[in-house]
Amino acid sequence: MHEETSPLLGSPQLRASGWTPSVLTYLVICNFLLAGSGAFIGLPLIRLIEDNLCRRYIQQGSSLDESLCKTDQIQSELAYLNGSLLLVEALVGLVVAFPFGVLADRIGRKPIILLSTVGSQLALAWELAVIALQGTISVNLILTGPLFNVVGGGSTVQVASLYSIASDLVPETDRASAFFLMVLASLAGASVGPTISSKLMEILSPWIPAILGFFTLPIGLSVLIFIPESFPPLKRDGFPEHDDQPDSEEQPQCSNTFKSHLAQSLHLLRASFATLKSTSIIVVLATFLTRMPEHLATSQFFAQYISKRFDWPLAKTGYLLTVRGIIHLVVLSVALPWLSKLLLRKQRPASKDLTLARFSAALATVGALGMAASQIRLVLSGLVLQSLGAGLGPLCRSLAISHVAPQDTSKLNTLIGIVETISMLFAGPALAWLFEMGMKLGGLSLGLPYFALAGSFLLCLVGLLFVRAPSEEDTGLLEGDLEGD
Repeated sequence: MHEETSPLLGSPQLRASGWTPSVLTYLVICNFLLAGSGAFIGLPLIRLIEDNLCRRYIQQGSSLDESLCKTDQIQSELAYLNGSLLLVEALVGLVVAFPFGVLADRIGRKPIILLSTVGSQLALAWELAVIALQGTISVNLILTGPLFNVVGGGSTVQVASLYSIASDLVPETDRASAFFLMVLASLAGASVGPTISSKLMEILSPWIPAILGFFTLPIGLSVLIFIPESFPPLKRDGFPEHDDQPDSEEQPQCSNTFKSHLAQSLHLLRASFATLKSTSIIVVLATFLTRMPEHLATSQFFAQYISKRFDWPLAKTGYLLTVRGIIHLVVLSVALPWLSKLLLRKQRPASKDLTLARFSAALATVGALGMAASQIRLVLSGLVLQSLGAGLGPLCRSLAISHVAPQDTSKLNTLIGIVETISMLFAGPALAWLFEMGMKLGGLSLGLPYFALAGSFLLCLVGLLFVRAPSEEDTGLLEGDLEGD
């Protein structure tokens, strides 16, 4: 347990006392391999589950042609199983993420990352074991795999802890750049993973990338041994240095107990909802309900959709996921910064964000419609257009923050996290149901999940048309609130 209470712990100098340029390098490597391992193993897992389901209905030897597994019944079961797996993961994450976040503040980030890695490995090992024991136990038992994430909290806690380490160790002047590099590393890992996995599936077997992916995560996180331990800096009263602490008279006396942390978090949650002072913020916040459906519909579910609709081997779809990832990288690292610089010549920052958010929502709408088409060229064109709208999330986050006072930024980010978690709960089952209905109706209706996705983006666009950027007077009032505190 971290017991030092010196006032120096709250100073920026000590906060970054473990900082060296190599620390950021190691964090970037961790993010790259963490995202890469997830992308690497996703496609072979889908194929292995599909093969397992297929053998329920087709009794053949060790070799089973993948094309025989594209029946409506098998694909419907596959979609529901994958969607339900995501739902269970989200529910487990909701329950355990907060307690392990509190524990990380008390004992350090690295022990929690190690613990969460153990839980993630146990979950993956269980899922692979269930698939391997086909004919002995039901493949539906993979739904119990995410329960192993009660050990450490799973990938949600891993990612949050890595960013917490960066926040604790990187100097404030370099923190935004550090976060940006970590995001790009995640995108790069998510882009490279599917291509390597696809190639191995084509020339060998889905089991090869699945097993290699199992070892990629612990190998990637092993570089943490070169990073010093970090804790949130403490204020003079011994509480972690957060912007959103309750007033001193409201703070529990026993700060080292879980109860006090829970009380502080509930206070933060109430304060977060108090930031919703305008219709514009509420509308922008609602756009984050599309985040998880969009991610799923352009990753694992997209692979299954393409494989079913156009009779592609699942291994071949991985190359499309890499194309999507590369476009995301270009949009976030080149296109958005260039367009932002161009628009800032005539618009204020918040107005610029609103303009680009509307444009991104329009691209995402048209792109999702294209992905619902029955011609592969239109689907690929739609994927490109939809990927060009990748800036919608970051732009809406920036736009929402411009509507609140600086001291309320972390409260607003808490609400955004809650909305994104809600979207995780319904994304998988909703896409599976729409896919099943599309297969029953047939024809163009097979693209029903993407028509629905396009509709959600269209609602975002319509909502953003009624959003107004804060005026200079509004910005001055918000900054005045900070000076008055």
